[in-house]
Amino acid sequence: MSELPAEPGPVEDLFEAVDTAARLLGGPVVVEDADFRVLAYSAVAGQPNDEARRSAILNRRTPDRWLRWMEESGIRQRLQRDDRLIRLDAPWPSPLRRYIRPVRSDGRVVGYLWLMSDDAELAPDVEGLARDFAGIVAPELARRGRARGEHPGARLLRRFLGGYLPAAQLAQELEVDGDDVDAVILVFGTGIQPPGAVALRALSRYARMKPHTWLAATLSARTYLLHVAPELSEATVDQLVRETSADLERAARAPVCAAAGSAVHGLASALRSREEADLTLRVLQARERRTGCFSALRHEVLLHEVVSFLRARPVLTRGLLDGLSTHDRLHGTDYQRTLRVYLDSFGDVRRAAEALHIHANSMRYRLKRLADLAPLDLDDPDARLAVQLVLAAIRSP
Repeated sequence: MSELPAEPGPVEDLFEAVDTAARLLGGPVVVEDADFRVLAYSAVAGQPNDEARRSAILNRRTPDRWLRWMEESGIRQRLQRDDRLIRLDAPWPSPLRRYIRPVRSDGRVVGYLWLMSDDAELAPDVEGLARDFAGIVAPELARRGRARGEHPGARLLRRFLGGYLPAAQLAQELEVDGDDVDAVILVFGTGIQPPGAVALRALSRYARMKPHTWLAATLSARTYLLHVAPELSEATVDQLVRETSADLERAARAPVCAAAGSAVHGLASALRSREEADLTLRVLQARERRTGCFSALRHEVLLHEVVSFLRARPVLTRGLLDGLSTHDRLHGTDYQRTLRVYLDSFGDVRRAAEALHIHANSMRYRLKRLADLAPLDLDDPDARLAVQLVLAAIRSP
């Protein structure tokens, strides 16, 4: 029996891959794009068929009544969040049982895998096989989706951001002097989840209404906008983020999170602006904020990246404040908060005492006591900085 490839990769013959999947899954298979257009279907001798499958193959699309029923029954909504095979119990008779699962690339639905069977139950390993096959065809479905709906300018920007197109060549395509022009990269997401396909298409269409010095492209489940102008100020960039975000929310009909890198001089520096925009977007999404610019949020971006690194490497934070947290937990004290307030007050005992609503002498006693519980030298500026970073890392995200 044939086996699916061990690793996902390019699929040169989608029909051949679908035939292989049909033999392994034990029933007819259809692969569709994100708009339910048929891309490939199995033709394995002896496997069952029915009118709905014949109609889909003939018309190259899932029949309208199936799509209406899937919308009304909530199946299409489930497909946006559920990666398992979903059994379809349509309200009309059919000799075949139908199952469907989404095919995702970079968190975005790029198509659907249909499986049909005339058996009462699926084999136990069908779920895993369907998952593996979806992973194999995902890059091909994503590529076809981009090729079908992508604006030429989107291909330029995607190649540039991916490092495949030199800045000089992009400048030539844009008909600008790449060495004597300002540029900025904006990045867009929807909420804190990966953007949906509809929102991403709306974001990409936005740039098509702009002059040729505006390019938009989708890359790694995010949409990027490049703006080139003779001169760009940070105030202009801030206004651009706000206005673009509002326009896109109306177009995408979804909450949009928009971030901008710095305005840079020279098109080659736009890649730096893209990196700054990505970092800024992470901060905005983590803090559930909608818009922001790297230039205004630089310190928040820096702290977020450092804290994220420390949280991923607990060996760096373990032990420094364990004595305080253990004592607080066992005895109901609040030494960890006392330390945080003291450091936030820049070592001003009276100011920290006022913030905690205690007497200054009580504050001094607490500082002496917490120094006994943890190896802290609060007179050492490096130690204070390290403690503040650890406190930020162990604070609830």
